[in-house]
Amino acid sequence: MNSKVEELKEKRVLLKAFPTIKQIDNAIKHICQLKIDGIQISVLGKLEDVNLETNFANYWTELKTYCNDELRLTSNFGVVSTPKIGAVFIAGFLAPMFLQEINGKKIGAMTTGLYGILRGIGVAEESVIEYKKSIKKGNYLLIIRGNKNELPVVEANL
Repeated sequence: MNSKVEELKEKRVLLKAFPTIKQIDNAIKHICQLKIDGIQISVLGKLEDVNLETNFANYWTELKTYCNDELRLTSNFGVVSTPKIGAVFIAGFLAPMFLQEINGKKIGAMTTGLYGILRGIGVAEESVIEYKKSIKKGNYLLIIRGNKNELPVVEANL
């Protein structure tokens, strides 16, 4: 196989923090209008004042419906409680990684879970630290994975 073809197919990730879920919604709508095949999207956000031990079924249902209907992230959705950030939701392609269990504990809920997942998909260490701080402050993180030649087009439209 031609090595240049392989190089063009190489996957990269693009992350961007937004202060509101509405801005994430607008960004995803712009990405969908680009009609680029193979783009994968996840959204990660802190759930303010939510205790996962109590009954939050209505909140869960509303958030999941919003992620499915408005954000078009229908494939995966979950909530984990992280030690340093608190309760966070994850929707999209990264959800299975966050929700995978090791010895009965979800990876996303582990002390190094968020750090390890973001580093594992290629995010630089300094960036992971900054994004964790951003999420802790209440911002939402848009994570996009795609071919390295397509992500600059996506980034230009955010």
